[in-house]
Amino acid sequence: MEQPTKENTLYLPIKQVYFDQIIAGTKDREYRDIKEGITANRYLQREAGGEYALNPECTEPGRKYYVDGYNNGKFPFLPKRSIKYLHLAVGYAKERDTAIVEVTGFSFEPHIIRGGLYAFWVIAFHLGQVVELHRK
Repeated sequence: MEQPTKENTLYLPIKQVYFDQIIAGTKDREYRDIKEGITANRYLQREAGGEYALNPECTEPGRKYYVDGYNNGKFPFLPKRSIKYLHLAVGYAKERDTAIVEVTGFSFEPHIIRGGLYAFWVIAFHLGQVVELHRK
């Protein structure tokens, strides 16, 4: 198994209740909103020209796609493949619980679909084993 590094680990703040569920193994996915700008830049691949990389399985060449487009329930962009671990930290205090958790996969889910044209999307990180755990 590849070791956690700065390049393959994504830092995410999280609430204590969800952190505890992940550590206990009762929560196997962590969700984050995908919005144009900062969050999309954190989770999606970019092409050399700066555009988000399209998923060829659900897109058509030459067509323009948007982060908030419904696209018949199929998210048109590719996730960053470099994310292998999540570094979870409870809140923002200096003294807090932290953990590094393996990411075994991704999925995108539409939430709040509007008129069959627009959607708020979330990325679901599929979680594997807890690699490191530090309690405050």
